[in-house]
Amino acid sequence: MNINFEELLDKDGELFYTNVGFSMYPLIKQREDILHIKKDDNYKKGDIALYKSNGRYVLHRIISKKKDKYIFMGDYNYFFDKPVEYNQILGKLISIKKRSGNIIILSKDKKMRKFFYTNFPHIKMVIQYILSKLHLRKIR
Repeated sequence: MNINFEELLDKDGELFYTNVGFSMYPLIKQREDILHIKKDDNYKKGDIALYKSNGRYVLHRIISKKKDKYIFMGDYNYFFDKPVEYNQILGKLISIKKRSGNIIILSKDKKMRKFFYTNFPHIKMVIQYILSKLHLRKIR
């Protein structure tokens, strides 16, 4: 029996799962962290939210809201996602349970990270690009 995220959120109001992908690294580590998503009606800049686009689930940070659309971006990405409508958003990331057992409560997430990622995404992209090039030089 396959139950999708929408059904779980409608039934229980929350879900727990492990993530696949690196777009929210280093905050979220692929297949290691257990993510707690809760259904919500209020999404704001800086929130990390789960949405569905073209049949795929995406968990990224809200960078801004323009008219009736939300602009998302993965913390480790160099690009913005396509604009997302409110009805595509399924829930908000509440907490992350790390492999070590530590739990990060997102309402207490580091304010500097949230401020930097939401207010200066272009600078963040340039810094990440430079760091990735330096990392590649070390490997070669």
